[in-house]
Amino acid sequence: MRLYFAGLDGFMKRLFVIAAFLFAGFAGAASAQSLEQYQQRHKDLATLSTVFGELHAIRRGCEPRFEGDVWRERMKKLLELEQPQPALEEEMIAGFNRGYRQAQQRFSQCTRRARDYAAARAARGETIVDRLMAPLYAAAEEDAPFIWVEPEEDRTDNPDTD
Repeated sequence: MRLYFAGLDGFMKRLFVIAAFLFAGFAGAASAQSLEQYQQRHKDLATLSTVFGELHAIRRGCEPRFEGDVWRERMKKLLELEQPQPALEEEMIAGFNRGYRQAQQRFSQCTRRARDYAAARAARGETIVDRLMAPLYAAAEEDAPFIWVEPEEDRTDNPDTD
């Protein structure tokens, strides 16, 4: 597909394209990460939301005194921290609700099978969180200053070595 920008010089064409990306909401994601990484993050956030919904239903049934709304609150915090675009936010909320309903229908009582399923889904959630956090950890490692700490046995002022 070829776009025609009648009467615009090179700089203005680039500015127009950049503005179009900004308007579409892709500039922030595209500049910080590749499209593939962005799509994987989108998928991971949607899947994690579904896992949170499942855990909310099961843990609420198994441990209502201790975990009544823990997973719902975690979902709210995830949305608050991520500040997803409206389409992704709707997908995340729908995933949470779908996961809740499916788990509620599948496990009407807190049984061993329900607890095992919750443990497996929690492990799946942990894997997703690790993948979501990996770029942040990598960026932190790149930006972190290196501080050398001399090992205890190499110190000359150590009173235990006299």
